Amino acid sequence: MKEVLITGSEGFVGRHLRREFEEYGYDVSGTTLKDEDGLPENTFQCNILDVASLERIIGERKPEVIFHLAGQPKPGLSFEAPAMTFEINTIGTVNLLEAVKSIKNYHPRILLVGSSEEHGAVAEKNLPITEETPLNPLNPYAISKVATWYLAQEYHRTFGFDIIYITPFNHTGPGQAIGFLAPDVASQIAYLEKKGGEPVIVTGDLSSKRDISDVRDVVRAYRLLTEKGASGERYIVSSGKSILVSEIVMKLISLSAMPLKHGIDPRRSRPSEFKDLYGSHEKLTAATGWEPEIELEQTLLDLLNWYREQV
Repeated sequence: MKEVLITGSEGFVGRHLRREFEEYGYDVSGTTLKDEDGLPENTFQCNILDVASLERIIGERKPEVIFHLAGQPKPGLSFEAPAMTFEINTIGTVNLLEAVKSIKNYHPRILLVGSSEEHGAVAEKNLPITEETPLNPLNPYAISKVATWYLAQEYHRTFGFDIIYITPFNHTGPGQAIGFLAPDVASQIAYLEKKGGEPVIVTGDLSSKRDISDVRDVVRAYRLLTEKGASGERYIVSSGKSILVSEIVMKLISLSAMPLKHGIDPRRSRPSEFKDLYGSHEKLTAATGWEPEIELEQTLLDLLNWYREQV
């Protein structure tokens, strides 16, 4: 049985990834920034900016796989807090890699997670985005992730690290916190259904198109890349198609138990927005056999039901 250490294991994707690995027989441990009682077994409080803590946890456990999810995940927030975003996403990754390097005769497989936003605005004629599409980051978050890609290449080339770099496109599902479109809308619907109020769902501009996957499909791809991905390579995880984000909102509203209207608040739209973005999972599929399985309607229903349970 292989042991995998997941940084950020108590986050949205981390919880789903932990279940995925455990279902397939892995011995899973994790780190979280939270310092509280009731954490899952073998989950350790750790700030990735604290190199000593990383060295201690990794050195004691020596997991065969390290899956690095801890980070600042919100592009919009990066405009308000660029320094924090770089410190967590870029310096945090350096700290992890240096912690591994400090341990003699230790060579784990390391999976680093980037973002589709690294490619920025891509002309429609150049879609879908592939692993060969040039990088063109348009916000501090995306720039911080591009830096981690270059770090991955450097540590693989110079120090022989077994690193796989993953570029996921947007994904959602049960457990995703507010601050992203689908959970923002689902949480509003769940609250209005139970508490009442003006029956209006408010969002930012919805004219763009995005590539949306179910988080459970995404973590299945992550596990398969852990098992079958080639060292030093970059892999896109995507649905392979885009839809208008207005469709996401309208589908969620259609699932409501009460009639609702929709309103636009321009203040909710972030800078550097681009109109269409979708990727090709051809390289991932060739390496692992992965294909998306969960339909968007099911994803959104499961997300809405999760928020209904929280109200």
